[in-house]
Amino acid sequence: MNSPFLLENQAEYEAWKKIKLSSYPKSLSDLCVKIDQNNFGQNQINDLKKILSKYNFVLYKFDSKINDLVLQQFCKKLNLVESISNPLSDMNNISNITDNSNKTREKIKGEYIPYTNKKLNWHTDGYYYPTNFSVKSFLLHCENQAESGGKNHLIDHEIIYIFLRDHNPEFIDILMQKDIMEIPKNKNISSSKSIKGPVFYIDKENYLNMRYTSRKQNIVWKKDDMIKKIKIFLDNFLNDNEEYIFSLLLENNQGYLANNVLHRREEYVDGEKKRLLKRIRFLNRIN
Repeated sequence: MNSPFLLENQAEYEAWKKIKLSSYPKSLSDLCVKIDQNNFGQNQINDLKKILSKYNFVLYKFDSKINDLVLQQFCKKLNLVESISNPLSDMNNISNITDNSNKTREKIKGEYIPYTNKKLNWHTDGYYYPTNFSVKSFLLHCENQAESGGKNHLIDHEIIYIFLRDHNPEFIDILMQKDIMEIPKNKNISSSKSIKGPVFYIDKENYLNMRYTSRKQNIVWKKDDMIKKIKIFLDNFLNDNEEYIFSLLLENNQGYLANNVLHRREEYVDGEKKRLLKRIRFLNRIN
């Protein structure tokens, strides 16, 4: 395999890295595509895919409010049809991300941080899934903004790979081990099982994937002398690097598509109208 993500392929890696870093966007305006909900065609789809192929995420803005059906049609145009359900999504596998922490009848949702107004730390979606059933891409669409806060921060996981590898190639070797990060079984779910897997892995299509969370609880790392150094490096990189991290406060009718890049969310405060984002996860990448 001539993958640039294998440590033995240094020449391929250097060539790939040069292209990746030289074309990296300088502002969010380079990443946004405007969509006409009544007439979005192949040209707009191609624009979205072109940006995604370079940076693994893209912003879009619809010209007016859309319903769930239009959102699904939009995804279908991008060949996103293998959506992933979860206990809190609806029959169309759409999750309504809003603050349910104060509603008794929504108590279960309120136990999960995304369904509160609290901040979300750095993570990839579905890091608790096995690699053979992983989230490869997702859409996050804003229907209603919060009164204040709720900003999203994103960074392409391929950028993280580059800085880890250039700092110490052994970091990558360790993070690709198949049992390096374990998510213990959920004691409240009878069918739950513990999931072990790598942080970085190359899929059958030769793409690099990442499964990661910066949370401290309910995560078991394999005992290795280098793990502490890796985690410190990652934390410092994510806290101090501004060049490659993009921060955005999604407006109404705006959203982003991502090949499951690393992301986090700031805490927020609702006004009269509650913050509401629609999320759909998929088993396939956007190519």
